[in-house]
Amino acid sequence: MKKLALAIMAMSIIGCSNQQDTKPTVDVTKTGSLITSSFSVANAKANLVFAKDQYLKMINNVETGSHLHPADVCGNEGVVCFPRAEEDGKIHMERPLKWTNGFYQGVLWQLLANKDMIDGFSPEQEKMMYENASFYQDAIISEAKRGNTHDLGFLLYDSFGEALRYDGLTSQQKNIYNQALVTGRETLATRYDDEKELIKSWDWKPQFIHEYKKDGELKKDIFDLRDPWDFPVIVDNMMNLDFMLSSSNPRHHKIAYDHAYHTHKNHYFYADSDTQEQFPIAYHVFDYGENKPGNWQGIGNISAWARGQAWSLYGFATVAEAAQRDGTDLSNYIDFQKFTDSLFGSVKHLTKDDAIPDWDFFASRDDAYKIAENVSSDTAIYSNILNMCAKYIADDMLPYKGWRPIQYDAAILSDEAIAFLSKVDSINDEPMIQNGQLTPCGTDSYDLTDRVIPKDTSAAALYASAVYRLAQFTDNTEKKVEYIAFGDRIMSKLTEDYLTSKTQDASYKLGFVMEEATGNFPAKSEINVPIVYADFYFIEANVRRVQLENAL
Repeated sequence: MKKLALAIMAMSIIGCSNQQDTKPTVDVTKTGSLITSSFSVANAKANLVFAKDQYLKMINNVETGSHLHPADVCGNEGVVCFPRAEEDGKIHMERPLKWTNGFYQGVLWQLLANKDMIDGFSPEQEKMMYENASFYQDAIISEAKRGNTHDLGFLLYDSFGEALRYDGLTSQQKNIYNQALVTGRETLATRYDDEKELIKSWDWKPQFIHEYKKDGELKKDIFDLRDPWDFPVIVDNMMNLDFMLSSSNPRHHKIAYDHAYHTHKNHYFYADSDTQEQFPIAYHVFDYGENKPGNWQGIGNISAWARGQAWSLYGFATVAEAAQRDGTDLSNYIDFQKFTDSLFGSVKHLTKDDAIPDWDFFASRDDAYKIAENVSSDTAIYSNILNMCAKYIADDMLPYKGWRPIQYDAAILSDEAIAFLSKVDSINDEPMIQNGQLTPCGTDSYDLTDRVIPKDTSAAALYASAVYRLAQFTDNTEKKVEYIAFGDRIMSKLTEDYLTSKTQDASYKLGFVMEEATGNFPAKSEINVPIVYADFYFIEANVRRVQLENAL
């Protein structure tokens, strides 16, 4: 441990407080590996100061109603909407019942709980942040009983859980917040299927939703698919398991370990070039009804959606930590630490050329368009990427290399849908169905001049926080150094190139911390903009980096 301490100290001691100054300053050799001190604890603390100042700015914008882009229900009496992302140069205020509605107050609680790390955190600022966090926290107490979503880990654990780390809560708040977590776990457990041994993700089924022209008039409608999924489980669901594993109820632990075990069995594939099968890649969704993989996000049914790999790594890191902490017999499962390390190796391999990933790691491949157009019957064949028409995204954005209007077998739709769409035109004034092929975006090629594949800083921040978490609980000295070095590489890049302070544009004035996150590209939503959950995990990563130093 002493050798590790010396290595980490050498990585950190020369860091300066200027958050933009993250150039490598010293090399340390540890067990044959080169560790570059590209990110110091001083950098992490400076990032936390910046985050605190930014979110005080956002609080002011929200409270004064400045620069807001509210959802259509936000003006209704009694409705509380939540800051989510930048949209049209304003703060998008999200409607209730969305999976992201725990992150805004989660950010505030993170900053409050770690105020001792943050220079210049005045009592007045603390009071303002606490009152704002408490208001938004109270607005989601009822979510603990909402059994129609699997997103309770995001909603509850990333908000109530963070709040309980803050020493300024009243005793009444502590009781209410703890009860919300207890109730939420019981609610989430109702989505667990004893036969499949999994937590079901979605109750809804995918549909073809698109614009069309009829009698010269532009319309939009919803059409059924012939064979939608039956029991979908998405890799994001791994992020619920930390919530369940923090329970004192052994059944909740069993649910979490069961879910992780089946996810490891079914949710991964290997790239064709990975002949040794060293680098498992997560599908976004697996249908346990038809036993087919696929993607609702990502460029295609068999691709490497960047944030999906982050949910995968982070989720299994929480399971590996719990398995080590529990000390119970898990021989009926797998070696969760070993599998987590394989996921770490995969992310490390995928990010070898750039610490900040494209929104999908396969988007820059020469055959990306083939991946997008794959509608094999061996997969859950429908994703919104099939409807990605040029008119729906900014003219400087490129979903993937070789992007073009996709034509695919209309037989994936129900007979009723085919009958209707056979009589209407696409938005490009061509028949919607041509020679048995669905052509929702027409057949004319796109002008791809000056278009860029967007990054996803939310995925990068998740990778960093996950590996720092691994470093916090591992007993393997060499692994600890490797995890920290990898996290530092990402955090250095995010700090140097992706903070809103770099351009001080609208994102900076609104109060966001990081630029260039990508939410749901196939749904044409939140592309290349700041998003509150990207800030959440970036702040968490900085906190973990400071905690690692303090633990030495």
